[in-house]
Amino acid sequence: MRGNASVAFAEFNYEEIIFYLHGELKIDSIIANDKKIDYNSEKTFYRKDYSRVALKTTLKSAEIAPGKAIKIFYSGFMNPSRARSLSDYMHINKENGVFLRSYGYSLWFPVFIDSSQESYKADFEKVKVTMPEKYKCVVTGKQLDEQVKDNRCISVWKPGTTNILNLQCTAREYKILSKDRVFVYYLSDTKSGEKIIEYVSLLKNLFQKNLRSVQNNSSLYILEMPKYGNISSSNVVGISSDLFKQFEKNLHAKLTIAHELVHPYVTIPVSKNNPFAALVKEGFPSFFQVYALENTVADSLYDIEKHMRKVEERYLKRKKTGKNGRGYDLPTEKPVLKISFDEIGKYKDTFILSDRVWLFLYHLWRQMGDKEYDRFLKELFQFDSIDYKRFEGLILKYLPEYKDELNIWLNTSKYPDSFSILDN
Repeated sequence: MRGNASVAFAEFNYEEIIFYLHGELKIDSIIANDKKIDYNSEKTFYRKDYSRVALKTTLKSAEIAPGKAIKIFYSGFMNPSRARSLSDYMHINKENGVFLRSYGYSLWFPVFIDSSQESYKADFEKVKVTMPEKYKCVVTGKQLDEQVKDNRCISVWKPGTTNILNLQCTAREYKILSKDRVFVYYLSDTKSGEKIIEYVSLLKNLFQKNLRSVQNNSSLYILEMPKYGNISSSNVVGISSDLFKQFEKNLHAKLTIAHELVHPYVTIPVSKNNPFAALVKEGFPSFFQVYALENTVADSLYDIEKHMRKVEERYLKRKKTGKNGRGYDLPTEKPVLKISFDEIGKYKDTFILSDRVWLFLYHLWRQMGDKEYDRFLKELFQFDSIDYKRFEGLILKYLPEYKDELNIWLNTSKYPDSFSILDN
């Protein structure tokens, strides 16, 4: 691959600027103020790259003017590696295609933090990918243009302001199906692609009717991926080929699609310093993928109570041990409304936001019953703002005796026997 990145900084806090790229790459040159500048590059251990090795490049801040872009030119290979995990499929291969993720996996663009630091957001104004004509490319964000010129396919995307964790890039010999801003990129199984399009339409109708009525103009890209390629990055969902071909019977793929699709339908305007920020931004989208399956999948394929029992078992075990399934430390348990906006990344998909919040919303569902719960949700997601008094008031409208239980769910870490579904 050959790459070049134009990078501007709002301010400099240090005398040196350090960035990292995948370890097989090399710097060809760095341009600032229309001239080449000096830099130093070395290989270093980097646990957030799939090869565990990164190219660390250091340059002096004094050579760069704040607000003016520097241009970094680099090139080299991104071969497969099993150094980090057997499930890593990241690489570039002229026979198979391009399979790149981002910070944490594959450093295909300059990343300005070391592997011990939390990821950050950046404004990616444009990403242009040039490749052989037979390939189709997908990058996180909005596609601005795609054209074939001189036997090359040029694909231009605008990710916009997004976390660097989200910037996926995939290219294969894809065929494309699309409907209502949903794009399915597949290799040969047209029937499965059509089934996915149908399922997304079913979800949209459910969300529009039962949750928030929105004019959703964002695009969703669903890609057929290689083994272990079941991923979700912003508006891009990857489904490995084996699951893609069994989509009608595969719950994991349906859950992933529902989670990405549901976000605008469960959005309530909330500021970063609002105690409800984590619950609204990640807790709601996380749970309502389950709600989607219960309302769109046959009972013979999906049993929500069985699913939620497993969630409860996992939560209670993690609550007791402080460890995840692989034995790693979990973030400190804290009440739902004590998780700040900046802590969402620590708790999503690991603890509290993906188990206790699920159990809370499911408990409300069981207490209200299907019809009342749907009425409750329709009212909830018409809110133009949220605070404890307003949220409590709506819940008490449907469950007048729920005041103390709501307080326990949201303001404490207690889990009384009365909440449990394991023995009920």
